[in-house]
Order: sequence, then structure tokens, then C-alpha cells
Amino acid sequence: KLKEKIKSSSGDVKERKVETKVEEIETRNLELDHKVTKLTAENNHLKQTYKQLFDSIKSLRVQSKEQCDDLINQVNLKSVEVADLNASLQEKVLVSTALKEQLKGKAILTKAVSLNPIDPALLQVDIVPLVPKLRKNRTAQIDYIKHTLEEAATLRELVESERLL
Repeated sequence: KLKEKIKSSSGDVKERKVETKVEEIETRNLELDHKVTKLTAENNHLKQTYKQLFDSIKSLRVQSKEQCDDLINQVNLKSVEVADLNASLQEKVLVSTALKEQLKGKAILTKAVSLNPIDPALLQVDIVPLVPKLRKNRTAQIDYIKHTLEEAATLRELVESERLL
């Protein structure tokens, strides 16, 4: 009987140990289920956050690519403009060099020449009236007219040269 009692009590102890172990395992299982649920929620939150970040990065990349393309186009246009200006400058340099070659050996006025005003004494006409005796003399009268015309021509030249300067 004692053996049976010991067997039955040891069976009870084993059953209690097994039940305790099962309860511990179930408790541990519930804790792990709770942790899994918590980690799943956190994982979903992180997925959503990373998706938003990825989408914003993607849109920023598109915008920056458009800006880069615009800047590249502007640089290309400016480089074409610079090339045109360089070509124009080169043409002007060639023309300038050719003109300098043509002018070699020729006297070039590089300084402004200061002009002295015409002396008023030069502008006075030296015409003396004809003496009454010579008025009837034809050759004297012709000489008088020639002299007057020469004086007038000289004055005209002085005035015209002054106007040109």
C-alpha cells in the first residue's frame, strides 16, 4: 500500500510539476505573443515612416534632377554665347591687325594738334583804292582786280580750313 501511495503521490507531484511547467510555458507563450504583437506594430510604423521618407527622397530627387537639367541647359546656352563672342572678338582682332598692317609705314596722327586761332591781322584785306589817275588805265585796273581776287581766295581758304578743323 505504501508503494502505491508513494507511486500515486509521486504521480501527483509529477502531474503538478507538469501542470506548473505547462502554465509557465503558456505564460511565456503569452508574453512572447505580446512581444510579437508589439514588434509587429513597431515594424509597421517603421515601414510607413521609411516609405514616407523614400517617397519624399524620390520627389526631391526628381526636383533636383529637373533643376540640374535646367542649369545644364543654361550653362550650354552661355557657353554657346561665349563661343560666339569669342569668334566675334577673334574677327575684330584679325580686322584690327590687318588695318594695323595697312597703316605700317604711314604717318599716323596720334596726338591732337592744337590749332592756333587765326591772327585777325591776316584776315584783313589789303585792298588799296585805285588812284584816280589809274582808273582809266585798263591794265592797272585788271591788276587791281587780280590782286583783290587773290586776297579774297586766301581769306576763303583760311575760313574753310578753320571750319574743317
